[in-house]
Amino acid sequence: MSAREIGVAPRLTSGRRVMILITVSLCVMLYALTTTIINVVLPQLQGALSATPDQVSWVVTLNLVATAVVTPMTGWLVARFGQRGVMVWSVVGFSIASLLCATATTLPPLLLYRIGQGAFGAPLVPLAQAIIVASYPPAQRAMAQGIFGMCIVIGPAVAPALGGYLAEEYGWRWIFFLILPFCLMALLGVLA
Repeated sequence: MSAREIGVAPRLTSGRRVMILITVSLCVMLYALTTTIINVVLPQLQGALSATPDQVSWVVTLNLVATAVVTPMTGWLVARFGQRGVMVWSVVGFSIASLLCATATTLPPLLLYRIGQGAFGAPLVPLAQAIIVASYPPAQRAMAQGIFGMCIVIGPAVAPALGGYLAEEYGWRWIFFLILPFCLMALLGVLA
């Protein structure tokens, strides 16, 4: 049996553990950021896409529904494709869905792309926590989970202010373009 199979943290250097923590925190922070940043641009989306308030609210709702549907599938996905495979494809899919959200010209494609963001982002949270538990010895897990939790809260905390500024200065599409460089950093971290 390997160390991971019996629940013991593998022998990693402290620098490697820190890089793992930063990478998984960045991945989940991006996903959490997209769930709240969209709220400040709903009025702009409504006008730009000629939608009613009820129609534009689906931009938030369908993302959350996709997350709720895919999150329980994370265990099966990991058993089938492995942690690394699921993490890589989640970040890649999330990045592509974010880019497509920025390029949407009507409401139906935007809704579809937001479903993609939710579906690809959903495995990131439970998978990140599992990776932290597998990477850190029991004595350091609480500290690692605390840092992870702080990083996760940062995204939704700054998202409304940042999203409002970007939307006001450059337009609603920039809330999605903002995410792309961080998605690239997250992907590079996952691949490393």
